[in-house]
Amino acid sequence: MARRILAYTLIAIVIVSVIFNYIQYKKNDDLEGIIAEYKKQNDAYAQKLSTLSSQLQNYSTRQSVPMSLNTPQISNKNENRFQSISAVAVKPVMESDGFFETTTYVGTVLKISVETRDGTGLVLVNTAIPTGVDFQTSARTAVMVAQKITNIDLSKKDVIFSVSSENAQDLQAVDGGSAGGAMTVLLISVITNKTINDQVLMTGTIEPDGSIGKIGGAEQKADAAGKFGAKTFLVPQGQAVTQVQTCDERKEGVFVYRSCTLEEKPLSPIMESEYGMKVIEISNITQALSYFNS
Repeated sequence: MARRILAYTLIAIVIVSVIFNYIQYKKNDDLEGIIAEYKKQNDAYAQKLSTLSSQLQNYSTRQSVPMSLNTPQISNKNENRFQSISAVAVKPVMESDGFFETTTYVGTVLKISVETRDGTGLVLVNTAIPTGVDFQTSARTAVMVAQKITNIDLSKKDVIFSVSSENAQDLQAVDGGSAGGAMTVLLISVITNKTINDQVLMTGTIEPDGSIGKIGGAEQKADAAGKFGAKTFLVPQGQAVTQVQTCDERKEGVFVYRSCTLEEKPLSPIMESEYGMKVIEISNITQALSYFNS
């Protein structure tokens, strides 16, 4: 009997060992695939960065081109004017329990600057990490909308948006279009010689008609804006809400049953209580300007 138990024990140990080794092999194989994918992305980023550097070098050596006298112009005092705005984004954070990895998202605040110079209508984005296509599209849309709102022709100006952060890792959040609204406010403020209220932050895409489009992570972005010290946070229409989980428990004998539901609640009262910051919904860029330029 003892020999049989010993044999069964050895068999069990062998089976567990085989399963464990297979899991480790599979995990290593997956990691090699991930590393190969990252290498491929890094090569693509390096190529994009090289292209951007060439554009900037060509731009810096280009001679100034005078603006047409038949179109609205930026006044001389605004030539090569430089201003910045704080924009809110979300970044992914990887968490591991030693075996499984999960991704959560947290808000972060980035600094976006813009400079206009005599040129040929180029729209450039300058970052330490290459931006996503959505961000670059937002930059071009911001220029288009700014021209419509101000009736100022930028076809003979180069517009350079620069994105920076105190923490270089936060620049991985430079993707998507949620900073489009802030970029448009920034550019309009520069070419109309208006000062930006730095106690106002916003999130929202910019659409060609000047409307502010939906974004993700409104609650995480509001939290980041509150920690940053903002007093007003502008969000797209219908997004000043958050999902709050409420749970009920009941006990039946030795068992405890717990049921939870998600309830939609206004975001502003929560942010006002925690940070003294109001969350306000807006639908277009003109409404955003009324807060930033007041």
